[in-house]
Amino acid sequence: MASAFGHQVQLVIDRIRGKKRTVSNDPFGISARTARSAATPSNDLERLFYAHDDKIAHKWHHYLEIYQRHFERFRTPRAQPLRILELGVSGGGSLQLWRKYFGSDAKIVGIDIDPACAGRVDSDTPAVIGDQSDPAVLAKALALLDGGVDIVIDDGSHIGRHQIATFEFLYPRLSDDGLYAVEDLHCCYSADHEGGYRREGTFIEYAKSLIDRLHAWFLEGALKDANMEFAQTTYGAFTYLNMIVIEKRPIERPFHARMGE
Repeated sequence: MASAFGHQVQLVIDRIRGKKRTVSNDPFGISARTARSAATPSNDLERLFYAHDDKIAHKWHHYLEIYQRHFERFRTPRAQPLRILELGVSGGGSLQLWRKYFGSDAKIVGIDIDPACAGRVDSDTPAVIGDQSDPAVLAKALALLDGGVDIVIDDGSHIGRHQIATFEFLYPRLSDDGLYAVEDLHCCYSADHEGGYRREGTFIEYAKSLIDRLHAWFLEGALKDANMEFAQTTYGAFTYLNMIVIEKRPIERPFHARMGE
């Protein structure tokens, strides 16, 4: 029963039968069955996600295209195993998704504050239990990745002060060609996540400052000195609906020229 009326009828039937049914107030969430019917996979990650039938993996549909765009380059053979850290394990399914997508050689570790998550992961994708903003927890996860990381996916607490602390610890430790993604930025506008429109302390407001730092080449004095390391090691900050992806790359001094007569 796909209609609103049909849904109400089903609720009545369930109540008569004594069956409890969870009613979601999320206007954007749909069932796995509906998603599989509605989506026409157009890339490898979408095909893997909509075929996934193991541990629960929860992603917004449009994330899959974004990740395909930024992750594809990491699937080519590398001298050393790819190292992936995901903050926020939840059901454990997204770690399985990354395993399928990046292959058996990738090193994949999760972090979650919920102790139950330790039992939801596979042995080849371990979870470190603790606060994502705790340097000791982050350092423990990096140790499992041989001391560094190539891809960070922050799908953790969605609270700005946690996200910012995590970024400031991990970004300097990200490999020279690494990638840092922060999901679910709509939570920056939610009071439940210490957010609000243009509220200081949210990751969206913090991300705006990263754009200033990216342009440190054109600043002066102490302000330039404080931000040049970021400018010289960051290729770009790509902002999407609900997500920002920051790519590292050594950047030489920019120049421009006029060609032709």
